[in-house]
Amino acid sequence: MKPAEDRIRNYLRSLEHALWLRGLEDADTLAEVENHLRESVEQELERGLGPEEAEREAIRRFGPARRIAADFEKERIAPMQKVLLILAVLSGLFLAYLDSRPGWDATGILAGGLLLSAGLLTLLGYRRPWLIALAVGVWIPLHDISLTHDFTMLFVLLFPFAGAYLGWAARLGARKMLHLT
Repeated sequence: MKPAEDRIRNYLRSLEHALWLRGLEDADTLAEVENHLRESVEQELERGLGPEEAEREAIRRFGPARRIAADFEKERIAPMQKVLLILAVLSGLFLAYLDSRPGWDATGILAGGLLLSAGLLTLLGYRRPWLIALAVGVWIPLHDISLTHDFTMLFVLLFPFAGAYLGWAARLGARKMLHLT
């Protein structure tokens, strides 16, 4: 195998990893990028560059793998991401409503609800666990702080943050297990 071919394969592996971390790994995308790089190499060869220089120039012009993966992510933000965020806000508002009821005093159920709803929404595929955690968990502290001016209620945010990051870790772990098989 020529060193130039190694360079493209290494770039594609790096891009595949960057896409995988964003949940966007797709064989069609990688094939499209490879075709684009090969065409660019051919153009550079026609301009008179040697094979290695042509490879380097094609990869340089295409851009760093992380930036390309970020560009693909921006293009493909699915409506599902918006739906999951809306569901997070609605579940947080529902839990805050329950907490505000005078006869309701089930702290464990609320803590579990915050943990589970943030975890499930992140597990379903929301890519920013911190945002889900805030969307679910900010409502109870906001309500209680507005009434009591007791900022210790911010500790309630630990439950949705723990749930969101556990859901995120579980999703990454599941994807890694499936990726290896």
